[in-house]
Amino acid sequence: MRTLILAAAAVLALSSPALAQTGQSQNGWGGALDQLNRAVNPNSYPQDRNDRAAQDRDDRRYEGSSGNRRGNAYSDYSDRDLRSQYDRLGEEQRQIRQNRRAIEDEMERRGINR
Repeated sequence: MRTLILAAAAVLALSSPALAQTGQSQNGWGGALDQLNRAVNPNSYPQDRNDRAAQDRDDRRYEGSSGNRRGNAYSDYSDRDLRSQYDRLGEEQRQIRQNRRAIEDEMERRGINR
């Protein structure tokens, strides 16, 4: 049964344009089969596991150590959380500037002093 599932997955993977194109750049069918094998048997490739572990460590790393806290509200945030918060605030600032310009334009149109 497992062989049948793997064979079906291989046919689907090889018929996928994205995977087929990736496979072409990695020696045709062999590259596509290698990619499929990596997806089905991730433990077969220890170098991928090491890369993933390093990425997870980076994502979980905290900026401040417990002995070197500055009393900052964000010192307990992970790197991923800080990036996410920074991006969210940047988008909010952009929206606020856009709204402010629209209000200023309307006030000017009505002749209202700021």
